[in-house]
Amino acid sequence: MGSACLTAGASPMPETMTDATLLTRALKGDRAAFTTLYDRHSGGVFGYALRIVRDPSAAEDVVQETFVGLLGGRKYDPSRPFLSWLLTIARNASIDLIRRRKVRKEVGAEDAILSRAAPAGPDADAREAVETALRQVPDEFREALWLCDAMGMSYQEASEVMGCETGTVGSRVARGRRMLREHFARAGHEV
Repeated sequence: MGSACLTAGASPMPETMTDATLLTRALKGDRAAFTTLYDRHSGGVFGYALRIVRDPSAAEDVVQETFVGLLGGRKYDPSRPFLSWLLTIARNASIDLIRRRKVRKEVGAEDAILSRAAPAGPDADAREAVETALRQVPDEFREALWLCDAMGMSYQEASEVMGCETGTVGSRVARGRRMLREHFARAGHEV
């Protein structure tokens, strides 16, 4: 699959169209197909990248690199779930960006985004408590929790993104959840 130039004038994409079909159409220059893929997945890619690079601006760069990479000829295997493949591209782009820029992991940047996005009140307090607890969990466990619990991926799909065995993902999710429960128990919250 070579580089594609996007063209206007394509018919709108129905919500039922699969990601694989949208990708095929986008690679043939269908701008609406590309836009639908972007709209469908850019938020999840951003959230995942932010968990890795811990900088909103860098996460936005990762989103751009990921979606430009779709048109740049990255080969998709239709037997594999699209989201796993997409998040693998995002993970690799995040790691490459960290290596290139030597991005400092700044918790403050993530807090700023969450405080702007979260409403005030009990829900905001709960979200802040969860985010505080998550910062106490080592990266490999936090990544597994994010993919499986927040993104709704199966252990198999997460293992493809993370490049490890399915059992390893299950162990990391279990250990991450245990760490969260212990954190909340120490803080006097019911778990």
